[in-house]
Amino acid sequence: MSPYTAQEWLSVANKRAIDAEAICKNDPNSVGSVYMIGYAIECSLKALLQKKGIPFPLSGSRGHNLKNLWGDSGYRLSDIRDNNGTKTFFLEKWDTSYRYETSLRVSLGLEIKELMEGAKQLNGWIQTQVSRAKRA
Repeated sequence: MSPYTAQEWLSVANKRAIDAEAICKNDPNSVGSVYMIGYAIECSLKALLQKKGIPFPLSGSRGHNLKNLWGDSGYRLSDIRDNNGTKTFFLEKWDTSYRYETSLRVSLGLEIKELMEGAKQLNGWIQTQVSRAKRA
């Protein structure tokens, strides 16, 4: 059963972020941590959309497309500061297919540790927007 309220989406987001941290702590080079933190960002974006009263898909590829969820939230990539690309990576490149990967092929030259830090910052930013958002 999918979460229903913005708070429920945030709760799932925070649990997935904890899962991602545990994976990364156990294996700092694991793509699994990047995969899992992407789901945390997805759930945070869905919390934001829920809070704003904007409908979003619960299944299918569009439901996991972070760039589309970001855009549906009313934001552009230029709305976040990201000098090294660790935040926009998740909005532009993250995909559920990472669940099948054993190594991360990122042309940006980013390390998993850097991606995890960028994801934490992005997730925190989104969650701040959730707390500030008013239902449309």
